[in-house]
Amino acid sequence: MKCYFNLEAQELRINEKLHDDDVEISFDEHQNILNALNSGCIILPDLTATSPRPTAHHNWDGGNWIDPRTEEEKLIFKRSQYPKLKRYQFMRGMLEYGYKPSDIEAKIMLIEDEYTRELTMIGFKDATNFVRTDPSIDVMRDMLKRTDEEIDEFWEFALNL
Repeated sequence: MKCYFNLEAQELRINEKLHDDDVEISFDEHQNILNALNSGCIILPDLTATSPRPTAHHNWDGGNWIDPRTEEEKLIFKRSQYPKLKRYQFMRGMLEYGYKPSDIEAKIMLIEDEYTRELTMIGFKDATNFVRTDPSIDVMRDMLKRTDEEIDEFWEFALNL
């Protein structure tokens, strides 16, 4: 059995040389390259492998893994990955941070836009879980005069309750 590797395409082949630049490799090299590719590595010209790709967002620039996202894009993605808070976690976290449910409801009632007020109240009173990226969380953040970073801190705290 003959094994081949194509550096440009980062592809392995067995018993089939399709391109002039396919390089014949040993079975052991084939296994090592296969394992590296399956781990998210890039195979270099000397048939060694890079470290695994850190995240799906990283690209290989020929020497390093680079995450091209802006800091804001990274934060948005991070927040989208937060687990949902169960109602108990959210409400207990609010209490631990000094907010009683009645105080939050009173603040919600001060929201001028009727639709936003009603939607936020439904979310606060009836939700069985809370999602970090839900727009009503942003409304409550603004209503409580908190920053996104403070809400992230709260979320991480409440996840452990």
